[in-house]
Amino acid sequence: MKYRWMIVLILMLTGMSLLHTQTQTPFEFTVYGGLFFPSNVHFKDIYQSTNDLLWGFGVAVPLEGLLHIAGDVAYFKSEAFLDPANDSVATLEERFLHLGVINKSPLGRDLYLRLSGGFNYISIKQKTSSLLVPEQSIEGDNKIGYFGGVGIEELLEGGHTALFADILYDYRRSRQKELAGDFGGLRVVLGLHVILF
Repeated sequence: MKYRWMIVLILMLTGMSLLHTQTQTPFEFTVYGGLFFPSNVHFKDIYQSTNDLLWGFGVAVPLEGLLHIAGDVAYFKSEAFLDPANDSVATLEERFLHLGVINKSPLGRDLYLRLSGGFNYISIKQKTSSLLVPEQSIEGDNKIGYFGGVGIEELLEGGHTALFADILYDYRRSRQKELAGDFGGLRVVLGLHVILF
């Protein structure tokens, strides 16, 4: 099912919203952006770069103390001109769905070390097109992988917003013949939590 990841996210957000309503615990809405460095060995050769922009949004709810359950969706797209003479273009699109935990450890009064990890679902689509050949599209197989990382967070004055920076690694290997290899990678992001009570 093409939009299965969207259904999973909607159910996850609905469940977290109900938990927030019932317990009146702080509910965090998150937005972030940064760079994604794909692990695929052919990425640099095709796209003439080691990275491209990634952005996303998500939610988090405290479980106990500074341990949070969190979910987010991120989007990545890179495009390259293979042959300008016949307008040949290659595009790689990836959507990341994360479901996991974030554990925060105090480093100071308003400063925290973040450790995060969990499961991911990454949808992969690679497209090529040119003036001579109609667009061709290949989609990766449906598989669950995992992610983990570390970061730092600072609670801002007023206590309703926090800035954070994360370094995360996503692992997701495709064994599909037409699209084989590692389609995970390293992300370096800056983001903002808006804490709703």
